[in-house]
Amino acid sequence: MTPGHLLVIDDSPTVLKVIEVALAEAGYRVFAAADDEVGVALVRESRTVPDLILLDGVIPNRDAVEICRRFAADPSLSRVPVVLMAARGESEDLEARLAKAPNVVDTITKPFSPEALQALVAHVVGRRTPDGGGAAAEDRSGPARAVVREAVDEALSQSADSSTVAEARAFAAFGQALAGDLQGFGVSEILELLASESRSGILRVVNPQMNARIELYFHAGKIDFAAAVGVAEDLLFGRFLVGGGDLSAEQLQEVLAARTRATSALPPFGADLVARGLIDADARMRAMTRQTSELAYETLRWQTGFFQFRLTDKLPPLAREAALQINVDRMLLEGYRRVDEWRVIEREIASFDDVFIRDDDKIGEVPRGTFTRDELAVLAEVDGRQSLRDIVRKLRLGSFDVAKIVFRLRRARLVRRRVAPTSTPGH
Repeated sequence: MTPGHLLVIDDSPTVLKVIEVALAEAGYRVFAAADDEVGVALVRESRTVPDLILLDGVIPNRDAVEICRRFAADPSLSRVPVVLMAARGESEDLEARLAKAPNVVDTITKPFSPEALQALVAHVVGRRTPDGGGAAAEDRSGPARAVVREAVDEALSQSADSSTVAEARAFAAFGQALAGDLQGFGVSEILELLASESRSGILRVVNPQMNARIELYFHAGKIDFAAAVGVAEDLLFGRFLVGGGDLSAEQLQEVLAARTRATSALPPFGADLVARGLIDADARMRAMTRQTSELAYETLRWQTGFFQFRLTDKLPPLAREAALQINVDRMLLEGYRRVDEWRVIEREIASFDDVFIRDDDKIGEVPRGTFTRDELAVLAEVDGRQSLRDIVRKLRLGSFDVAKIVFRLRRARLVRRRVAPTSTPGH
């Protein structure tokens, strides 16, 4: 058996390419296949028995347990160790189901860093990963980086417009450690990975359907700052100052108008407000912390698009100045709760373009003091004409907060969705 041959089976072309790059850098020869049948065919064709099989734990229309049993029953593959690649939350179930499969030796949780994958493979195969002095290390800046860029292109090809593709390629040109499609990896998994490995760099998450982009700046595994383009108004910096009572809506509009008229370069918005004496440094920091957390929560909801992570210690000046050092684990606890609530809410509220109507008779029967201040504010704006988007913009409450309130009011039958009138024949 020739050492250093690996078979990787995963239905995601993006994942296959990234794994192939990582293992090629470590000096291994990789056979990549979308399913077990193609993988076995590659092995037969090459007449080379692999030293290790990396198998995706969830392949459409395939059962990982059955695949492993077939490998174990195949005379040429029966002694080849198998490592299962499983998404977070699936590992324990797979381990339990495969407890009696003698060929499964380990599992690795997606998404994983190249270093973690190389270390696991080296341990199983019994071969050390080459260090910086070997020929494989010299190859890092050439073909390997090109293949990672290919993975990004593939993730973009389905839905992104030309400007998004151009920006993604420009971002990738500086080098990146991770990239892929959000349908293959969830944002929460990426955040957990970067936190657990204490990474520093820039995580860019793009949603082409919304034409939105959010960047999270990491330092030593914690989030120092976030920036966004194309997100909803309630995620803009000023909203958090108004919502926190540090700035009035009128003051915010005056400053925005003044900045629009300016002809010279402007400082960052928060620094400008401090310089004008409208807020202090503490208020600015509180608003930045709220905004950064809310932007991170927003990425957790995105199920389409792609992500890119660029490994770097050179963060933008605003991120270095903010240095929020938000703990990812703590933030994710709140994020998971919100995502679960969103899924329930979205069954009732399909779109922020929905318009609702009050049931004044039922509202009049509710005892005084029942409603919170925010619920009263939302009820006052539910007039059968304004959409939820209009209400969010007018009240400067977060879209999540408004959606929760309308969800509760709808469940209590105090408001109902306005149904567009249907035209009758001849009218």
